[in-house]
Amino acid sequence: MQSRLSDALRGVLWMLASTVMFSLMSMLVRLADLSYGINAWKTTEFRFVIGLVVVLLISFWKRDPLRFVNRRWLFSRGFFGGAAVCIFFFSINRIGIAKAAILTYSYPLWAGLLAPLLLKDRITPGLWTALLAALAGLYLIIVPAHGLGGVSWLDLLALAGGLLSGWAILSIKKLHATDSSRAILCSQCFFGLLIVAVPAQAGGYAFPALAWIVLLGVGLCAAVAQLQMTYAYKFIGATEGSLLSMLTPVINLGLGLLCFREPVSLRALIGCAIVLVSCVYAAIPQPLPEEGGG
Repeated sequence: MQSRLSDALRGVLWMLASTVMFSLMSMLVRLADLSYGINAWKTTEFRFVIGLVVVLLISFWKRDPLRFVNRRWLFSRGFFGGAAVCIFFFSINRIGIAKAAILTYSYPLWAGLLAPLLLKDRITPGLWTALLAALAGLYLIIVPAHGLGGVSWLDLLALAGGLLSGWAILSIKKLHATDSSRAILCSQCFFGLLIVAVPAQAGGYAFPALAWIVLLGVGLCAAVAQLQMTYAYKFIGATEGSLLSMLTPVINLGLGLLCFREPVSLRALIGCAIVLVSCVYAAIPQPLPEEGGG
């Protein structure tokens, strides 16, 4: 029992670290657009290129070549996860860092609902309650006070990115039985590059020196965050991990307000508070009952 709780705590800490790095990545993507006019195709391309370089360097340093075992699920993780990143970066530049993150991070809904069917995860009633509460908080943040009519097609696109992210998260959980964290990240970077390769070439690469530093930061933050998140899912379930990752849009809401003067309503702040409480509950290890008698 003690070992199981220790593993759960380890997974929680790695997931929390990844939420911070993902938020830093989002801030740098927004900065690249506002300060240097670098579009989402370009920032996404650098995110995947640097991710591949990081994976290859770690593999060389460990003298452990990449091995791709479950290729069907690696394709699933790579293609859907890569497409989700493209949508997320595009949404950051069009609707702001806070709203884009909040809509994209609706993926716990899809991951939470599908995990029992695809992964046979055992979800406690308490975690289902936390999931529903977190989704209610997201509703307050996403939908304006005057109703659903205020939700634009860009909002729906970001929400579709959340759906793709949910499937990608389930793919990660599925792959942990066969493939390393490096192989899983490599699949996302490879297929993501295939998606953005052509549109990213428009406009060239004549950026000032500071812009290159920002792009390097986007790629490094993303690579570190992905490795942390992927490793965390070795120790926690898809629903717990998805709830904890909801801290990222809460952090992004603060970054959008403080760094980019993005408006925030009292309704959205209440929603963030609900999400935060749900994440705190998810961070408490949920021990499963001992099997067997005696």
